[in-house]
Amino acid sequence: MLRTFSLVGMAAQAEGRRLKAKANATARSVAFYAAAGLMGLAAFVMLHVLGWHAARNSFGPVLSALIVMLADLVIAGILVFLASRNTKPREEMEAEAVRNVALTGAAQSAVSGFTTQAAPLMALGGIALAALWPKLRGGRRM
Repeated sequence: MLRTFSLVGMAAQAEGRRLKAKANATARSVAFYAAAGLMGLAAFVMLHVLGWHAARNSFGPVLSALIVMLADLVIAGILVFLASRNTKPREEMEAEAVRNVALTGAAQSAVSGFTTQAAPLMALGGIALAALWPKLRGGRRM
């Protein structure tokens, strides 16, 4: 039974490590989204003005604005792609595997512990029932 509690404790520790790794991955993803938002804002302000001024003489004001907008969209798309990559970190997968093995071992240990401890009691109960059965029936024969 002690092995069962040990395995459950190990599973709890592995689950804690898995959740910590998942939280770190989520924080990293949030940081990429925040960077994408800031870059989008900075691109909107600075790149639009600078690009429009640089291209205005060669392409005219309307086509210059279109070129600047397309460049901003490409940069924002790259940043969103980096932020949205949802791959499980290696640490999270390892912790999940340890948790699953520990919980499986705990379940098997609990079942085997119950059956080895309950078998003698069941045999003793059967012997007692066999000895007391005639008295429980009232000594009548059918």
